[in-house]
Amino acid sequence: MSKTEKFKATLIDHYRAEIDTVILESEQVYRSVIDYEALDQKIEHLILCAKLDGVDEKEIWDILHYRIPSYVNFINYKKVACKKAA
Repeated sequence: MSKTEKFKATLIDHYRAEIDTVILESEQVYRSVIDYEALDQKIEHLILCAKLDGVDEKEIWDILHYRIPSYVNFINYKKVACKKAA
C-alpha cells in the first residue's frame, strides 16, 4: 500500500470517527431520538471539510448510509418535500 493510499485510508477512518461523534452529539432523550436538523447541519459541515481534505463526497455518504440509514432517508424525504413545495 502506497503512502497516498495509507493517507486516504487514515482520512476515511478519521471521518468515520467524526460521523460517529456527530451522531452521538445529535442524540437526545437518553439516546432514543435523533435531532435530524442538527445532525444535517453538522454533516454538511463535515462534507465540506472532507472535500477540502480530498475525500470524495460519495465516500462520506457511503459511511452515512452504513452507519445511519435513517439520516439518508431523512435527506431523501427532505428533497422530495422541497420539490413538492416548489
